[in-house]
Amino acid sequence: MKLYILNIFLALTLMTTNTLYATELAPHLHKDTLDNGLTVMVKEMPGTKVATVQIWVKAGSIYEDESEAGITHLIEHMIFKGTPTRGPGQLADEIESLGGQINAYTSYENTVYHATLSARHWQKALEVLADSVQNSLFDKDELEREKKVVLEEIGMRNDRPGTMLFQSLMETSYQVHPYRLPIIGTVKSVSGFTRDNIVQYMAKHYHPENMMVLVVGDVRYAEVRNTVKDVMGAMAKGDYVQPALPIEPQKQQPTFFSLKADVGQSHLALAFPGTPFIDPDTAVLDVIAAILGQGETSRLYHELRDKQQLVYQINCASFTPKFSGLVELTAVLNAENIEAAMEAALAEVFHLKYLPVSDDELTRVKRNLEGDFVFNLERAEGQARTLGSFEFLTGDPTNNVYLDQIRSVTKEDILTVANKYFRPEVVSGGFLVPRTAELAIDQEAFTKIIARADERARQGVPKSYLADAYLTNVHRFTLKNGLTLVVHEDSNVETVAIRAVFPGGLRSETEMTNGAFAFIAELFPKATEKLSSRDLAVQVADMAGTLSGFNGKNTFGLKGDFLSRYFAPAMTLFRDVILTPGFDPEEAEKIRPELLAQLKHQEDSMPSLAFREFNKRLFQGHPYGLNTLGAEGSLARLKVDDLKGIYKKHVVPGKMVLTVAGAVKAEEVRELVDNLFGNWQEPEGREVLSEESFLPPEMPVKPEIFSIEKDKEQVHIIIGFLGATLASPDRFALEVLDNILSGQSGRLFIELRDKQSLAYSLSAFSLVGLDTGSFGIYIGTSPDKREDAIKSLWKELYLVLEQEVTDKELQRAQNVLTSSYELRLQTHSEQAMEMALNETYGLGQGHGNLYIKEINKVDKAKILEVARKYIQPEHYVMVTVGAK
Repeated sequence: MKLYILNIFLALTLMTTNTLYATELAPHLHKDTLDNGLTVMVKEMPGTKVATVQIWVKAGSIYEDESEAGITHLIEHMIFKGTPTRGPGQLADEIESLGGQINAYTSYENTVYHATLSARHWQKALEVLADSVQNSLFDKDELEREKKVVLEEIGMRNDRPGTMLFQSLMETSYQVHPYRLPIIGTVKSVSGFTRDNIVQYMAKHYHPENMMVLVVGDVRYAEVRNTVKDVMGAMAKGDYVQPALPIEPQKQQPTFFSLKADVGQSHLALAFPGTPFIDPDTAVLDVIAAILGQGETSRLYHELRDKQQLVYQINCASFTPKFSGLVELTAVLNAENIEAAMEAALAEVFHLKYLPVSDDELTRVKRNLEGDFVFNLERAEGQARTLGSFEFLTGDPTNNVYLDQIRSVTKEDILTVANKYFRPEVVSGGFLVPRTAELAIDQEAFTKIIARADERARQGVPKSYLADAYLTNVHRFTLKNGLTLVVHEDSNVETVAIRAVFPGGLRSETEMTNGAFAFIAELFPKATEKLSSRDLAVQVADMAGTLSGFNGKNTFGLKGDFLSRYFAPAMTLFRDVILTPGFDPEEAEKIRPELLAQLKHQEDSMPSLAFREFNKRLFQGHPYGLNTLGAEGSLARLKVDDLKGIYKKHVVPGKMVLTVAGAVKAEEVRELVDNLFGNWQEPEGREVLSEESFLPPEMPVKPEIFSIEKDKEQVHIIIGFLGATLASPDRFALEVLDNILSGQSGRLFIELRDKQSLAYSLSAFSLVGLDTGSFGIYIGTSPDKREDAIKSLWKELYLVLEQEVTDKELQRAQNVLTSSYELRLQTHSEQAMEMALNETYGLGQGHGNLYIKEINKVDKAKILEVARKYIQPEHYVMVTVGAK
């Protein structure tokens, strides 16, 4: 029996321990719920010597019935007017006599009763507050006296210009939600309240499930919890269910108010619909409000107060309550400046929709918001108010998520959120002016002011700024000599990528000059007229950079990557290489054998050889049919003067696209580039490159089958067809089809490799060009599986022609293509090249947005359509390279 009792005691001890310590949400932060539903929260602050005790009630003005307007606030006044054991004044005296402070406040959603005092007296504060909340007498005589006090308060508030303005703004911004009503109530409603009204309201809202005891300071959780249980654990549960509040409809047009009163100073107020606190956009709107109007460094203060001198004071705040809030802007000014100030202030707000904020401004604002938040936690009252607010708004009293959200706000977030919320049709606003002021502003005029402000913000965007660009903060400039400059500002990493692109490459070659651009791309960046190859290489290395040429099917050019602090000298070097390349004959003779060696290596690479022959036969005389590496005869024959002549024909300012991506400022880049390249003109008499155009090749009249036998262990097969051009809308569906067939989870891999073991490597391909493209399948297999592999390939192709792909395949391909595009453009190097090619090909800097949109717009029917259009079983090329 003794052993049994001991076991029961240990079990109860463990249960008690779990109750006390399993609720630690963060170091020293505890939360528990008593049996009657009362929440107890304690934040231990050892050594602080102070404590704040608070009782939070989910009873605010928005939960009042129409007949109850202001009753929540009146109860807050009455709660300290006496209980059966403490007379009027005694409740406050017991706290104040201990050197403490006791008070209460009512908000839209909550009522809070609080006392702050020396930590050694926290029990007394809890006893007094608990007695007040549970046992207030609401004496009729005291009630009548306190009603008069509240009526005086209403009158006083109505005499305050700021309060009058705020209430009119709320009534104008909200059409049906009770946020539009004053917390304090009206003269009529307050005058009519009786004790029965108060008792009935208390019975509905003041029950333990609707309440929280919050203690912060030099206390111990276990002791607080036990004391709360003693003094409030017997409160009876309630059964009142709060009806749903009306949902505020979306605004369709601006709303306006105007007030005249016996005031000496005019006031202005504007608002946009905002978010509830739990919305992910809340942190962004808080940052926006700080950027716009919090402190002397804010935009509104600087523009309207310092520069234009339209206002004396101006502020912006984000009201983010339990339900949808507001972004509010208020100003103090002269009446004659109201219209100009309205337009200027709205223009600053709208400006955030069109241009990203600077990195320095964003960093400063986020740092200050974090500082304000943290400094507020120095005092026990500040911590309590924060914990209580977070608990009642989100159910999570910890503040880590909110601060993390503030820290993670980006320039892109601000652009997105500003465009989402700062729309002209949702603006609310108005003003309060002296009775003698004459202002001809009404609803119609207000709407026109908003429209002018939005247009002003648009016009304030630099002409160079590309609002629809896929990358953020992209600017395009055109120099007087025709050179196109595109700049992407991104200071996240202190690097800069530079790309210069010219029309050329394979598409500008003939059989006689095949390989010229591969040769030029290797030769021209090696030296300048003043710098030897060694000197040039040393200068690049000193800047921790890279500099090289490139060429492709349609273009060639120069690329460089540097630390951004070396941007100016790097760009100067870039200029020297482009305008005064050395074309050193000695370097040319070092490069020539290397290029010829690449041709031999190509002969040894079965896939490369297969694609070379496939392109030659598919494109039938079009330059795309030439070898990208060149031809042995032309590479051996081309002289330095030939290469220099081709280079000078193609490298002209009107054909050059120069892109810069990285930690730079667009206007500074433009100024530097103009200084370096602005005087570059096309010499008179030189042959000017005309726009080259080629007719697309005809599809093969019949299947064209070609084989190259090699003494190898594998055979490499390509089966392909003419494909789409870069300008064709079909290319997106072909790319999706390519992805459905390719990859380890694609059809080809699963069917031919996993199930049939017919190949080690295989993939579909869809390659687009300016005049034509190609679509097909490549496979590497063993000679004994050759026929089976070809048969299986055709089986998969016919399946694509006969049946729609599955929803799962389509979704996977779209996800892969979208993610691949986004992931590819992480580096400044890739960004600069993407911008350059998009500009050169006329796709525009918004091409990334179009690409993602079109890829995700592709449906199964479109894939079937393009498959039947491009996969022509009677008009294909098949190339086989390898073992017989």
